[in-house]
Amino acid sequence: MKQNSTKSLKWLTGVAGFFCLIAVVRMTTQTLGFFFGHAVAQRAVWIDGIELFQGSIAIFRWLGGIALFGLLIAFMLNSIKGLNNGVLFPRKNISILFCAAAISFVFFFCNTNISMVLGERVFKIDITEILVPAIICTFAIMYKVAVNVSEENSLTI
Repeated sequence: MKQNSTKSLKWLTGVAGFFCLIAVVRMTTQTLGFFFGHAVAQRAVWIDGIELFQGSIAIFRWLGGIALFGLLIAFMLNSIKGLNNGVLFPRKNISILFCAAAISFVFFFCNTNISMVLGERVFKIDITEILVPAIICTFAIMYKVAVNVSEENSLTI
């Protein structure tokens, strides 16, 4: 049973890592294109007075995406390592989940407003920026309870 779960999780981690890598390469290409005009169809349209905000959106979208995908892979690798060591819920994953919630807000906020980098003059905030971090935090809290129960059960004789 343990080996089958670990094998499935390894496969899922590989697939997720592959798609995360594709997304990071795409975002990197877009971000470089915004500033330098290479490899993308549309270059940034700088609006007087908010150029710094536009640049920040592009940079933090890129950094947030890399961090969010990195945290996702770290969570999965910690889970695999934990299963191999007989730990169902590794404690390290709690902080990874809370960090992922914060980073997801930054990433989704910047991703929603990336159209500002392309010259749109509308500032947007969507339900995604609130809902995704809230769901991740809920999962992190439940995961923390599971870690505590798991540790308590392992001490019971």
